[in-house]
Amino acid sequence: MVRLYKLVLTLLLWPAFASAQVSFETLTFINEDGHSYVNYATTRSDVPSYTVFLDKADSLGDYLYINPNRYEFDDSAADTNRLIFDQGSYALISEGDYLNTSAPEKSAVTRDRDGIYHLNTWDGQKHANGRYGIWNDPEPYGRFASAWVFPANFEVVSYHANRSGEWVARGNTLAFFAHDVNDLVFEIAYRRKANETFDALVSQLEGNGGVDVERTADDAVKVVLTNKILFPSGSASLSQQGQSLIQEMVSGLSTEGAYEVIVEGHTDDVPIRGRLQQKFPSNWELSAHRALNVVHALRDAGIAPEHLEARAYGPYKPRVPNDTVDNRASNRRIELLIKPL
Repeated sequence: MVRLYKLVLTLLLWPAFASAQVSFETLTFINEDGHSYVNYATTRSDVPSYTVFLDKADSLGDYLYINPNRYEFDDSAADTNRLIFDQGSYALISEGDYLNTSAPEKSAVTRDRDGIYHLNTWDGQKHANGRYGIWNDPEPYGRFASAWVFPANFEVVSYHANRSGEWVARGNTLAFFAHDVNDLVFEIAYRRKANETFDALVSQLEGNGGVDVERTADDAVKVVLTNKILFPSGSASLSQQGQSLIQEMVSGLSTEGAYEVIVEGHTDDVPIRGRLQQKFPSNWELSAHRALNVVHALRDAGIAPEHLEARAYGPYKPRVPNDTVDNRASNRRIELLIKPL
């Protein structure tokens, strides 16, 4: 898929018309997943021809619209593909994704544990002519405008450009305007709007050792509870502390029955031995019993039983390698995935 930081961000104006003013405008409509998008880009000038440099991985199939419909697609170069127009103005609509699933380290967007997306429109590489980011050659853009349109349930956290210009935030759109600029790079942070469930649980559980609250990509909340604070050693019965913690957590949720809660039981990879093995033949059974007991506690605390589910993974989904005492303790845990209905 086309990536915006290389799509129409590397443009070449024929040197014979270096004095002509070039206006560039791009609109990026980000999808609900936070990383895929549809992009519209246009350049306006009075030069007789214009070449758009594309990433080598880009193909004509990534473009939903090309105007004018007179162009040459040149993929003969080793490092770039090119769209060559016989006039100085054009418009493109393309689909793309800021995530690079085959090489995640090359993704233009990353997402941190707090659910904040961090977009950087430059991959850090300069071209042979020294240009980078969004550029025009040989002259800078006379007029430049770039805007990002976010889904209604997203909000912008921060934004920065390496060139001077005017930022305008209007509704769910963030725009940047500038004159006589070149080699532009943008860094934008955004997230889904405040999740009341997440905020309430963070407030309720803040300061509890062995409790970790994370926001997932689909607006769910994950609560990770170490077994040490829930169960006595070698037992599947909730401790008094564990029961209190479940009650406290549920009190942080709003409307009864408004959530689906999936309870996952996890263990380390140390086999069960001795008398305990008579009750729990393997870690799988132990994790299942612990998950079910947490489900019962959630029901007793007020979560509707039809919205509860228990899963047992035993040692088969460790968070970290089972190679130290601390790591094994981290893997012995209950995870609750809380999804608003």
